[in-house]
Parts: sequence; structure tokens; C-alpha cells
Amino acid sequence: MGIDPIGYKPWNGRRTEHNRRFLVIAENIVWERFRSKPFLVLFILGAILVHVFPLIFYSIMPHSELEADLMSGYMGDGLFLIFNITLVSLICADLISEDFRSNSIVLYLSKALQPGRYLLGKWLGAMVVLCLFTLVPPMLVATAITATQDGSDYLGSLAVLGRTFLAGAWTALLLVPVGLMMSALTSKRTYAGVGAFMFLFILTIIAGVLGTFSSDWQLLSPIAVLEHTYDFLFGLDVSNVNSVLLVPMVIMLTVPPMWIVYQRILRKGVGK
Repeated sequence: MGIDPIGYKPWNGRRTEHNRRFLVIAENIVWERFRSKPFLVLFILGAILVHVFPLIFYSIMPHSELEADLMSGYMGDGLFLIFNITLVSLICADLISEDFRSNSIVLYLSKALQPGRYLLGKWLGAMVVLCLFTLVPPMLVATAITATQDGSDYLGSLAVLGRTFLAGAWTALLLVPVGLMMSALTSKRTYAGVGAFMFLFILTIIAGVLGTFSSDWQLLSPIAVLEHTYDFLFGLDVSNVNSVLLVPMVIMLTVPPMWIVYQRILRKGVGK
């Protein structure tokens, strides 16, 4: 059998530089997620329910400027946060767990990538996909409200627009580490996806129960943490929030999960 019958085609491209291979991982994650029909359907449904209706309603409603409390309330809405948690569970479910299951992590870390760059590629890909829901649509909503305002204080509206950008990016920064951690703790994507979803919601349920004894317990909930940090980013009153507990909770939701993921990847690299 010759070469042509087996469909062999020579590769004439160039190798990706070592320092840029994490970008290839991130790009593949973005394309793979949006090639998945279930994910795409959920993404579009969430965009319509969470973003399109507010964009239309807030734009036609009489307003003099883009207000910080309006954007904080819109991004702190329960439906918005529920879709964020659901999406991050789907995005991160198989990012690392599938590599563990198939042992392709060994190929990644053999010579091509360092553990840190491998993790950077996974993190960046998940961040880009989630930001397409948490960052881009809110910016469009804020821009539409600014463009249709009756007042002349565009500088104030632009300031709120910048705060919206920070809030959208912050949402992904807070949620992605938990999703990656669950994906790194198992080799089954289903367990990883359900685990991330349940982890975030169980903390919310526990916070709701304990919150009846003291409002400080509500900070156990990632949703409550997001809501309070939105108020902070939009410059609203946060005097009723215990910042001594809020800051450690933010750190607990971001730093330890990423450390756990890195250690899991590092161990796989050592045992290759």
C-alpha cells in the first residue's frame, strides 16, 4: 500500500515556540467549548435570559446616566450568578481530568511544557470562555445604557463602564480556580463538573443556614462574596460587610485551589 491510499499528508507547518505553547492550549479550549452543542445552547440561552432582556429594558427605560447601583444589581442578580456557576462547571470539567484519564498529561509535561505553563494555558482558556459571558455582555449592556442616556455626564458613565469591566473580569477570576481544582482532583469529567457545581452551591446553602445566627456567616457563600465585591468595585456602600472576613474568603476561593491544581500537575510530571 502506497502513501496516497492511506491518506498521508506531509506537515509543512512550523513548531510552536515553547514560550507560546500555553497559548495553543488556551485557543484549543475556546474552540472546543464552542464546538460543543450542549455548551453552546446553554451559553446562548443564558445570554438571552441574563443579558439581552436587561439590555433592551435598560436602554428604553428613561435614564440620565449609567448608574453604579444599577450595574451592581444587574451583575449581582441570582440568575446571572447561577449561569456563571453552571458555565464554569462545564468549562472546567474535563480541562485537566481528561488529561489525567488519558495520561496525555505525561506527553504535555515530558519535554514540551513546564507544569506552570501547562496550568497557565488551561487557566487562560477557561478565563477567555467564561469572560465571554461575564465580561463582554455586561460591557455591551453598559455601553447601550450610556449611548441612550438623556443626561450629559458621560464621564460618570464611562467611570461606571470601567468598573463594569473590572467586575466582569473579577467574576471569572473568582470562579475559575474552583472549577480547575475539581477537574484536577479526579480523572472523571462528570465528577469534576458536578463537584464544582455542588461545591459552590453547598457553601451557599451552609452560609444561608448559618447566616440566621450571624450575618458574617453569609460570607461563606461564593455568591455573597461576588455580590459584596461587586458593591466594592462599583464604589457603593460596603460598611455593612465585615472586610476582615471578606478578604480571607476571597483568598481562600482563589489561592488554595490554584495551589492544589499546580501540585497535582507537578506530581504527575514527577511521576512521568
